Amino acid sequence: MKITRRGHGFTLMELLVVISIIALLAALVIGSGGPGSSKRHVTQSTLKTIESALERYYQQHGEYPEPVNAEETAEIMPGKVYRIGAARCLYQALRGDGNDAIQGAGRAEKGEPQSDGKITADEIKNVFMADLPETMWRKVGTSYILVDAFGHPFQYIKADSDKKNTINSSYDLWSCAEDDKNGMAKSKDAEAIASLGAKWIKNW
Repeated sequence: MKITRRGHGFTLMELLVVISIIALLAALVIGSGGPGSSKRHVTQSTLKTIESALERYYQQHGEYPEPVNAEETAEIMPGKVYRIGAARCLYQALRGDGNDAIQGAGRAEKGEPQSDGKITADEIKNVFMADLPETMWRKVGTSYILVDAFGHPFQYIKADSDKKNTINSSYDLWSCAEDDKNGMAKSKDAEAIASLGAKWIKNW
């Protein structure tokens, strides 16, 4: 009687079963994180991208961008008011679209153009975040701002050693993430009250 040995490889059916199990486990893991977990992950990645772009901006200009009007506010969602001055500044400084929201470096000779949602040939040299997806910015009134995955404007403060206005020596950058009640709070507020920034995604 002749006995045939089966090869050590997997059959197509076995591979399909393994793939199905892996897909199911992945779905369970992603689902267990809750609806906000993927938004937090995207926001964390975006924050890191902004940090890298700010360093490139610093290398070219010798300073970090500073908002013309850091206290400018807007109602982002019904009844939810946030500071947008820094988010306007970040959008222009890193995307290169306009520069009327940025203090200092070269604004006068450029004529201080406003943002229009497009990058002109003259503005390409000012781009520090290439291929910026539209999900990372939005138009609020006549302004364009950088936003997190929750739709909130990114918050940013350039350090001033005299005012001691930041936690970091360079700048503070953060997203309020799920926290839609403290959009007007600042990084130093969160340093003083730890529970205030508990939900924030931040660089300190």
